[in-house]
Amino acid sequence: MRDEALNKGRRRLLGGALASIGAGSVRAQSALIPYHGGRISPPVPLPALPLQLADGSRTDLATLMRGRATALNLMFTGCTTTCPIQGVVFQRVQTLLRNPAARGIQLVSLSINPLEDTPAAMSAWLARFQAGPGWLAARPAPEGMDTVARLFGASGNGALTDHATEVSIVNARAMLVWRSYALPSPESLADMLNQA
Repeated sequence: MRDEALNKGRRRLLGGALASIGAGSVRAQSALIPYHGGRISPPVPLPALPLQLADGSRTDLATLMRGRATALNLMFTGCTTTCPIQGVVFQRVQTLLRNPAARGIQLVSLSINPLEDTPAAMSAWLARFQAGPGWLAARPAPEGMDTVARLFGASGNGALTDHATEVSIVNARAMLVWRSYALPSPESLADMLNQA
């Protein structure tokens, strides 16, 4: 009973904090997304956050996710610590799924450094990990970073090294449904994508 009261207090505090920084199109329920792994209930609809892809084209987050099961990780191309590890994990997931694009599955690496991660830099990052069809890189506009932080666990405070290493799973209806544990295994991600 005491834990339930504490959880209600935390939810109220998080909801108030979210409102105070301007949640925009992201509903208050996104403040309840677990950042340490688990099913997200109820699922969180993704907003139409403008994105630019590595090929230079433009879309939005919800449109990019709709119609495919997606694993999304956060990265920045200049990272020398956890982002290359995440790149290797996605490279292995791609191999395990054997042509994910043909199966309605995609991998998305979302930049948390939109000022420096140009389409050319994102393309080079994908090439470094032999990204095949269905593995995309994208960047939001700088003003979209607060939304990225709330949804996917980036710090949102300008400290690039302080971002989540969990992977978010989005279903074909562009709903955030699962968050992995930190630095998940390729096998666990492949299983989650097969079930999304």
